[in-house]
Amino acid sequence: MVTVSKDGTWKLWNTNVEYKKQQDPYLLKTVPCQSSEGSRVALSPDGRVVAISDGCNVAMYNAAAGQLEEELHGVHGVPLTDLRFDINGRFLVSSGDKAIRVFHNAPGYRAAIRDMQDMLKKAQNQAMKQRLQQQITEAQNALDTVLAAPLDSN
Repeated sequence: MVTVSKDGTWKLWNTNVEYKKQQDPYLLKTVPCQSSEGSRVALSPDGRVVAISDGCNVAMYNAAAGQLEEELHGVHGVPLTDLRFDINGRFLVSSGDKAIRVFHNAPGYRAAIRDMQDMLKKAQNQAMKQRLQQQITEAQNALDTVLAAPLDSN
């Protein structure tokens, strides 16, 4: 779970606890960010990306490292009213000024590629190495396609 605070930070929490054993969620990470009254926050379904709105802008962070990866400026003409990832984590959707905007989750692609590269380094057999290399290539091609797509002028 992720929260955004008025103190200019976002916090990543581990909520995978056993409440029957009286365990409480605990803080994993606190990261400075730009936030304001009414900021919205979203965590991708795979937990790799945090998106935070600040007025009309959106910042996307690598959740594991806490690093800012993307900034989207002037997403709407008014402060965002909602911010969410789709169920597969491929897209980030924002709403505001009676419109919705859909963005590719490029930081999510990058995080998935990094995770697969780490798995490739640890792979024990050739079949697994080949499969991971193929998945890395496919994910990189998908990211390259996303990044090369022309911007919509609307």
